[in-house]
Amino acid sequence: MSAYFLYFAIPAIRAGFAPDDPMNMGFYWLRGFWPSVADMIRFWSTAYRPMGALFYMPIYHVFGIEPVPYRIAVLALIAANIYLGYRLMDLLTGSKAGAALTAMLVAVHASMVPIYYNTSQIYDILAFFFLALMLVCYISCRRHGQALSIWQSAVVLCAFAAALDSKELAVVASGWVLAYELLFHRPWRLRLPILLVIISLVYTLGKFLGSDPLYKASGYLLEPTLHRYMVNNRWYVNDLFYSHYFDTSRKLVFAWCVLTAICWIARKRELWWCWFAVSTATLGISFTLRPRGGPGLYIPLLAWAMLASVLATSFLKKRPLLEWSAVAIVALIAGHYTVGYWRPQAPLYVRDHRLTGSVIAQIRGIQPKPAPGSRVIILKNPLDDYYAYFIASLIWNDHTITIHLANKLAEPPDLASYQWILTFEGDKLQVLKKPG
Repeated sequence: MSAYFLYFAIPAIRAGFAPDDPMNMGFYWLRGFWPSVADMIRFWSTAYRPMGALFYMPIYHVFGIEPVPYRIAVLALIAANIYLGYRLMDLLTGSKAGAALTAMLVAVHASMVPIYYNTSQIYDILAFFFLALMLVCYISCRRHGQALSIWQSAVVLCAFAAALDSKELAVVASGWVLAYELLFHRPWRLRLPILLVIISLVYTLGKFLGSDPLYKASGYLLEPTLHRYMVNNRWYVNDLFYSHYFDTSRKLVFAWCVLTAICWIARKRELWWCWFAVSTATLGISFTLRPRGGPGLYIPLLAWAMLASVLATSFLKKRPLLEWSAVAIVALIAGHYTVGYWRPQAPLYVRDHRLTGSVIAQIRGIQPKPAPGSRVIILKNPLDDYYAYFIASLIWNDHTITIHLANKLAEPPDLASYQWILTFEGDKLQVLKKPG
């Protein structure tokens, strides 16, 4: 498994920054680290994924805007997620073969190339990490029937809050804990699972009723209809299974009915739990007008990986040779598709990061850098949105420097009021004016 992971991970170290990375870092830089920590505590607020500050800001304050430390941290978290996937399935089923298959399936998926190459996908990575950590903590404490202590409950609650602070899709995890308690234990101990569900409800209400909610952003507009639910989930299932088969809602409903029938016939608790997980994993993105596939399916990938592992091994537990053979067959099929689809995609991400890296290097090369209190304007820049603004802000790391992008100003600027005038001709930086 280590070799399989490293085969994909080592080339990803040389990836630079995705265009969104300076924007993400710049947002937390403007917000400030401690206000971002306060946002983490107020997990129900509409603050934008505050757990990202805990990733970006410590690295930024030590290494600045150099991509390699961020890449290493991302890949370390992915490795931790692979282990957590293994541990979760081992706790759930007691099958080492099934646990190994789950780890292999969540390690790499060709639709998840951005998980490895775009540091900006850190929200999906962190949400997976804290969600899986919460489940591992809860199940490891409850599998022998004992109740969780106050401290163990606090760890579960904090992990869940951290998952919510990472990305909205993690909200389904409270239902997964409740389903586990109902399926696997008698007598039930429902206090903590119900508290998690209440937290989910408070979080959801806060996201919808708070100021400037994410669902009003153009990429997250909602259409709460059955049609949208079916269209999006057809897209997601095809994406996860490298398939084009689910081109009609009828095929998707039929597949779900077949899966339900298998669970009913098998009458295995772990199978029913995985059925519930895959049935709910995409709820947070089932009604978006624009499907959120690809790396946005990192948590649903975990649910489907666990289901595939249970289906491949739970009927063969008393026959280890057959169990491992089934795992090997599924792993070889998945690996064949993954490697084939991965290879042509990965170099494209490295290439797409070059422009951002070039802009970073050129702005860093301005010497001397603007003095505190300076006014700087960038007339033309090769990057979209406010990316150049955030890059300059992060490199100079001075909140007293005023930076304007000419194309973002409502009126033509008075150039005489700026000590620094910068512009890009194509992707080449030119300093048109500087002090002295």
